[in-house]
Amino acid sequence: RFNGFANAWEQRKVSELFRVTRGYVLAATQTETEKTDEKPYPVYSSQTKDKGLMGYYKDYLYEDAITWTTDGANAGTVNYRAGKFYCTNVCGVLLSNEVKANQMIAEALNNVAKGYVSYVGNPKLMNNVMADIVIQIPTHPEEREQISSFFANLDHLITLHQRKIDKLKNLKKAMLDQMFI
Repeated sequence: RFNGFANAWEQRKVSELFRVTRGYVLAATQTETEKTDEKPYPVYSSQTKDKGLMGYYKDYLYEDAITWTTDGANAGTVNYRAGKFYCTNVCGVLLSNEVKANQMIAEALNNVAKGYVSYVGNPKLMNNVMADIVIQIPTHPEEREQISSFFANLDHLITLHQRKIDKLKNLKKAMLDQMFI
């Protein structure tokens, strides 16, 4: 625990903490692969590449919320989405209600959500099932935010190191290609 926090954590149902909703259908052809002035808002889908980023769109649906993949191979994958965004119909959305959506709660849900996916036919984690998931969270918003910042910093470091690893792999490949061709 971080210094200054000693209160017990509480177990709460997702439906007690958030308003549970879903994204809307959007054809990939209506998005751009790069952010533009006309299409500045990220669109998230059920894919895991680029943390679900499908492209960019002219409108947004939500802001600062938690999403999860409802259908398909990646069902149960949970992410915090900072800022304004659009998400497709294969994304469930948790909107701040009693507590503020943040990275900590998304991580807590991501840690358990796969266990609630139904694997009968196409894997699914529907809104009603997500709403009934119980997680343990700190009672103080400040502690939740501190934990969120900690996880966000870790993700940032992972991304930076992954870029370095990718550059080193490319350098190795280039050197091997040059030496042994």
